[in-house]
Amino acid sequence: MESIKFLLKRMLHHPNTMSWAFISIMVAIMASYNTIIRYGFSEQMLEKVFIIYPLIVIFIYALRTYITLPLVLKVHNYFPTIITNSIPRHISVPTLVITFNVSIMMVWFTEIHRQLYPQFLPGYLGNWMKTFFVALPVFFFVVRPTLITIFKKLRQSHPLSLK
Repeated sequence: MESIKFLLKRMLHHPNTMSWAFISIMVAIMASYNTIIRYGFSEQMLEKVFIIYPLIVIFIYALRTYITLPLVLKVHNYFPTIITNSIPRHISVPTLVITFNVSIMMVWFTEIHRQLYPQFLPGYLGNWMKTFFVALPVFFFVVRPTLITIFKKLRQSHPLSLK
């Protein structure tokens, strides 16, 4: 039992745990939202979301880690004063990552749902706006403050003590 507690504490204090939590919760919210606004609320649609959910989480984590986050950091290094003078880094980095992720995911989403969007460009722009303008407030006003508070309290309650 002690080894399980130690393993859970190590996982709680691991630097990637917060990233996985952010991505997992945002994917759950946004995948459900995108499916419900297009097909309605039904058990069958939610089952489809739950089936593809692990694949989307892995895809978004890889997309963020290997493509969008390095791209955003390069943009920040290339235009450091233009971006950081007007917007703090803790806001601009997640906003740009969300923008790039939504842009890439909506290309895929619009193409997969071709029967709903026979013309790609208007369908893509509509999907992008519907998703982007929901993802930003959800992230900044719900998911981020909630997870930071939960992790802070958990890490204080269960400090990592190396044996």
